[in-house]
Amino acid sequence: MIRNQDRSGWFGASDTATVMGSWTTQTFRSWWLIKLGTVSGHFSTRAMEMGNLFEIPIIHAIEALEGRRIKLGKRPIYLPRYRIRANYDGLCDTLIEIKTTKNMFKKVPKAYWQQCQVLMFAARRKLTELYAYELNDFDYEAPYFPEIDPGRLHRFEIAYDDAFIHSDYLPRVEILARALRERRYPIAPD
Repeated sequence: MIRNQDRSGWFGASDTATVMGSWTTQTFRSWWLIKLGTVSGHFSTRAMEMGNLFEIPIIHAIEALEGRRIKLGKRPIYLPRYRIRANYDGLCDTLIEIKTTKNMFKKVPKAYWQQCQVLMFAARRKLTELYAYELNDFDYEAPYFPEIDPGRLHRFEIAYDDAFIHSDYLPRVEILARALRERRYPIAPD
């Protein structure tokens, strides 16, 4: 749950696909200017708004359906060494990540998987339960008091992958954190 819309100075878990992608694209250059605080990075799409509006009602529906208590993610987890600021949606013995979609997926998209890996690293958890909720047209017409339909809620389990974090992600994010501290453009590994 994101409260602070300033995306400068920190790498969020949702930035992981960018961290892991090519650093020579215009998309990356624009993203890097946001991280440096040179340009404002606050933007919102209707899909992002819907995700924010549905997040807490979905968590409450999960609690009711499964009979458990989920702590809402009100404060991010900071890892200053890596400049990571991880905002999680819910926390219990596992991490809870909520996604809304117009088109349900059968397999967790790579960007979501990567995001969950960084969330688990930051929160020191070994499992994420990703709940994807399929939105319909009515949801978009009346989003402020949603009634969650359990039939449109899909659960996926994502196990922590230590090799991805330590061999792939951390070496790249360390380069970015150093470049951010030095206020320069990063040089990609390889």
